[in-house]
Amino acid sequence: MKKLNVLFAVFVVAMLLVTACQPKATPTPEVPVAPTTPPVEAPVGEAPLKLIMVQHALCAWDAFWCTVEDGIQTAAKDMGVEVTVLGPDKFDLEKTAALIDQAIAAQPDGIGLTVTDPVLFKEPIMKALAGGIPVLAYNAGKGPVADGIPYMTYLGMDEYQGGYQSGQRMIAAGGTRGVCINHQVGHAGLDLRCKGLIDAFKEAGKTAEVLGVKGEDAAQSQTTISDFYTANPEVDSFLTLGPSSANPFYAFVEASQPQNFKHITFDLTPEVEVAIKDGTTIAAVDQQPFLQGYGAVMYLVLNKRYGITPALPVTATGPGFITEELLGATVDPAKPLKLIMVQHALCAWDAFWCTVEDGIQTAAKNMGVEVTVLGPDKFDLEKTAALIDQAIAAQPDGIGLTVTDPVLFKEPIMKALAGGIPVLAYNAGKGPVADGIPYMTYLGMDEYQGGYQSGQRMIAAGGTRGVCINHQVGHAGLDLRCKGLIDAFKEAGKTAEVLGVKGEDAAQSQTTISDFYTANPEVDSFLTLGPSSANPFYAFVEASQPQNFKHITFDLTPEVEVAIKDGTTIAAVDQQPFLQGYGAVMYLVLRQRYGITPATAVTATGPGFITVDMLGK
Repeated sequence: MKKLNVLFAVFVVAMLLVTACQPKATPTPEVPVAPTTPPVEAPVGEAPLKLIMVQHALCAWDAFWCTVEDGIQTAAKDMGVEVTVLGPDKFDLEKTAALIDQAIAAQPDGIGLTVTDPVLFKEPIMKALAGGIPVLAYNAGKGPVADGIPYMTYLGMDEYQGGYQSGQRMIAAGGTRGVCINHQVGHAGLDLRCKGLIDAFKEAGKTAEVLGVKGEDAAQSQTTISDFYTANPEVDSFLTLGPSSANPFYAFVEASQPQNFKHITFDLTPEVEVAIKDGTTIAAVDQQPFLQGYGAVMYLVLNKRYGITPALPVTATGPGFITEELLGATVDPAKPLKLIMVQHALCAWDAFWCTVEDGIQTAAKNMGVEVTVLGPDKFDLEKTAALIDQAIAAQPDGIGLTVTDPVLFKEPIMKALAGGIPVLAYNAGKGPVADGIPYMTYLGMDEYQGGYQSGQRMIAAGGTRGVCINHQVGHAGLDLRCKGLIDAFKEAGKTAEVLGVKGEDAAQSQTTISDFYTANPEVDSFLTLGPSSANPFYAFVEASQPQNFKHITFDLTPEVEVAIKDGTTIAAVDQQPFLQGYGAVMYLVLRQRYGITPATAVTATGPGFITVDMLGK
């Protein structure tokens, strides 16, 4: 077993080296290959998979990457795949780009890579995608949209959330006015951290501001902080963005002895570890490099085996928060675990839940844990709440549940948390903040992104003007889908609008759509939000025969499947219930074995998009 604090300390030192100014790339005589995982037996009935990860650095010469590669190899073992890690023998982006070509030539089932230079790496990545090889980025990158390369997702720190959640933690500890001490104003990532802090305080009816300091001059930075505090003694919440601002802050604390303040910083160093232990600092924000490696392998495997795709362009692995409790924790990859999942419905009487439970059992098998699924024999929330109490009495290592009624479920969930049992929500819930219950995260559909990404797909297919056909205007989730569509068109310099129809009256809905199209024949992009709007739309298409239109809908039904196959519909938006079950187990296991926590209040499992090529999987 390895101490978490040792891993995190190593990670920070290495991260500083990686993010420092890099030398110009120079040719290297030979390319070392990191050890490959030993051949593993694929799950019964599934073809063995071989993945290649291409990194700009390796554990062999940069200690930070040992944690990333530990995550890669752990996931490879859990999921029964072979993974080879490639990287140069020193920082050399030209050589790294050549390694992507080397990886493509090996024709793997998927490639994960660090998109350290999106301009340099674009050509080889596009070559991989053109060859049908799934690609995602981890640790370095900005996401497929920002990088301009259509890989699956980028797994890394959400800088804004790092600041935002830090602000929430300081406010919860009693903070009333905050300051973000920024040692490099103008740096996009650091500025986002400060924006997150300011927004958290603003949402709580409080204020926060930015204080710029000279990161290269510790003494001057200390003076700047001291002068600021003298002028603003009511400030009681301080966020520092790394050692260059944290160390001057500690010098200020020692010299000025401020009282009753709250402090959080980014990155764990020996100085920060001491400060956490003595109570000066609440926590250190961590990008969770283990999860970057683990998640990269997991998503490539889920995509290849089950057609699962990451829901968002950026899949946040951080912020994680290293508290005093975590400093004393240990990593135990072999820790035996018993989990209980409590659902308001079961596969036995609702077919949808068979997919969720398949994800649960697959993850349990992959990760070597015992999972029990509890649920009522019919829809009964009082019975479901009682089952949460039953789960707590069994003293499991973690509980996953569907927060179908946050008011009714709050008391038993709080009882579980008070007893030290980690809890997360999946499929039903709004997240710990919206539900008012401090569980870990909620795994489910991001409704806004469902509409937004649908709009992007229709625009990419040539769409010029859109309409969101909403069969239940006023429903928060459906309204968010429409807002996403409208925003996607607006960002592309185009327009989209909402058309309300009566979901309970298919014939009237068809007439409403037909009348709208007659009045607006330039509309060529249609988003329907489920069968209650999709079926009237198909009736409209059959009767009116519109030409050159684009259509995406939510939820896969037999009618939608036929429409996808005949080209009427581009795709069906899917909440990916398999991933909800799989992810719920995975995050509980990572929390108990490695101290990993979900980075955001809502961990999006959807939208996924079921296209004609996916229907055969």
